[in-house]
Amino acid sequence: PPRPESPTLAPPVPNELQDDDVVQYNEIVAAVMANDPNLTQVVLDNKRQIGNNDGGEALWEALTTNNHVQLLSLRNSNITDDQMAALALALNENTSISRLSLQNNMFTSEGVEYLIVCLECNSTIDVVDLEGNSPIDPRILDELYGILQSRGVPNHSHSNKLELLLERIRGNDPNLTQLDLRGMGIGQEDNDAIMDALAGNAYLRKVDLSDNMIDDDGVSALSLALADNTSITHMCLAENRITSIGAEYLLCALDTNDTIVDVDLTGNSIDAGVIAELNHALKQRRT
Repeated sequence: PPRPESPTLAPPVPNELQDDDVVQYNEIVAAVMANDPNLTQVVLDNKRQIGNNDGGEALWEALTTNNHVQLLSLRNSNITDDQMAALALALNENTSISRLSLQNNMFTSEGVEYLIVCLECNSTIDVVDLEGNSPIDPRILDELYGILQSRGVPNHSHSNKLELLLERIRGNDPNLTQLDLRGMGIGQEDNDAIMDALAGNAYLRKVDLSDNMIDDDGVSALSLALADNTSITHMCLAENRITSIGAEYLLCALDTNDTIVDVDLTGNSIDAGVIAELNHALKQRRT
């Protein structure tokens, strides 16, 4: 498809965010502008007015000269095609950002084309998550992910989503309270990375790992993670490869973890007696 020309950035306009959001946004932008070496993740999710009236212009300008930020997350922030054009211009100058999280915004295929133009001269970005935006031409998505695949990202739909989520889990993102990893084909390698991240997280409440390939060894790793985690209350492990041995690991985890109140193990090959024992232990916590 033809490439649209990137527009010139518009003059700044008054910020329309709520007061608390204005303070947070301005502080983060100031840190980006100052090239703060301690700021490697910029998470401005749910700042819906950033995408309106060039509300993100200060951020775009700050990013052009920053060389420490590695993750930029702007989920659910009303980012439009025009904002994507401005962001792409900033990324043309930036050499540190490798991960972009742009889910649930308002841009279309046109906005993705701006990003493709950017990727042709920016060789740093290797993970992009665009889920939840307006229907985007599959051919354009294929072109985008073809570029990323050439950079060593073998499976965009799986690895991009998982890697971005792991970044947020490790970073203790307070906005991430529910983790949905259903049907992601998670096996031992991914499982170990997930469990290591869960151990140090303080905000997740519900975790859904159903319909994967998690076996008893995976549950053993999960049990160790739950020994350190004090926030997770609900865990779904339905339709995996767990046997009674794995369920016993979970029972042992309950001896040191008093936060879990619900575990779903339906669809696994577990002895009814072990399930009854686990359910009894959990029921006592809910009463």
